[in-house]
Amino acid sequence: MLRPLNLLKNFADALLKPAAPESEDAPAIDIWVYAEPAGEEPDPLKRNVLQWRRVISSVRAPLDEFPGQPVDVVGFVHCTPNDDRNQFTVARHIIRCCLADTVPLGLAVQWEGSFVPESWVRVRGKFARVAGSAGEKLVIVPTSVKVIPQPQKLYINGVF
Repeated sequence: MLRPLNLLKNFADALLKPAAPESEDAPAIDIWVYAEPAGEEPDPLKRNVLQWRRVISSVRAPLDEFPGQPVDVVGFVHCTPNDDRNQFTVARHIIRCCLADTVPLGLAVQWEGSFVPESWVRVRGKFARVAGSAGEKLVIVPTSVKVIPQPQKLYINGVF
């Protein structure tokens, strides 16, 4: 019976112990090792998921503006409750403040082929206006969806 109490006491002591001051020589975490940038990108074929979402959100009528626009994005296959049959979301984790608070963000893909959730893919195609269960929405209609290895930079830096 004393052993669990000693473990609990040791845990409490560790929690209450003041943290050692950080060394000025300690290296800072370089976020660019883990994340790609998301500044403005004028070339639609070089935009990542976050850049596309920003451009789409900045337009009053995206369903009129973007159909036919070429797209080439990399992300993981994410299935959401909003995805209709034969649809998935190509997503990336976006860093909002630090690596601990990433959120997934993506673009809908209309795909008649098979897909494996959480696999990494490169989607090439064009945006289209598609009728779905919740009305019309903007989706990528791909000319190709290729499974790729997980990229070195898993995240997109949404902080700047």
